[in-house]
Amino acid sequence: MLQQQNDLNNLISQIPQKYIESIIEYAKLMKLKAEKGEPSDTEYLEKIPGMVDSIIKESSKDLKKYKDKLKW
Repeated sequence: MLQQQNDLNNLISQIPQKYIESIIEYAKLMKLKAEKGEPSDTEYLEKIPGMVDSIIKESSKDLKKYKDKLKW
């Protein structure tokens, strides 16, 4: 845990001041989700049948196959 805290502090020290408030707001959101016992985004996605396999399959595709602009 101490190493993760050091890593986080080091990372935050390298981020421009104008983004610090956004980081604080995100941290507050994560704390609230944890207090409520909500699953992480990864845990949520892992519970959807077939999602992990789909993500793995798509991650192995060449990015050039995807279009730059979406039609939606």
